Amino acid sequence: MKETLKLKGIFIIERIKNGKVLDREIVENTIVNTGKERVAKLLNDVSSTHFRAIGIGEGTTGALATDSALETERKRATASLSYEADYKAKFEYTFTFNSGESYAITEAGVFDSAVVSGSTMLNRATFSAKNVDVDVSLKVTVKITVS
Repeated sequence: MKETLKLKGIFIIERIKNGKVLDREIVENTIVNTGKERVAKLLNDVSSTHFRAIGIGEGTTGALATDSALETERKRATASLSYEADYKAKFEYTFTFNSGESYAITEAGVFDSAVVSGSTMLNRATFSAKNVDVDVSLKVTVKITVS
């Protein structure tokens, strides 16, 4: 019997105002080449740096396996990490925005660091514009299933 190992992910993007979900979109992602390479290195202890951060941006070019960064990154933060069950790793963060900040967020990705420079991206997705500002936050949940 031939065994295969696959990573498949989804992004759940929610705009929130005053604790209420304004809208929600679920999109599939692209696991990028740098992410695949890091996973392979984690398997045999060549790397010990795991994925831990979520970045968001305003890029609109569709995700490609050759991507290594977001197109137009605006924010990045260390996510809450958990194992959901059924072979799913879960990353979650709610982005808030200061007065004067207003974005149309259209892309997101998971990274190995909250620091942009020198980080490695696992996956990337693009989606319909999510307008955010000081009153509207953006909750990003990423679920990666190993199958």
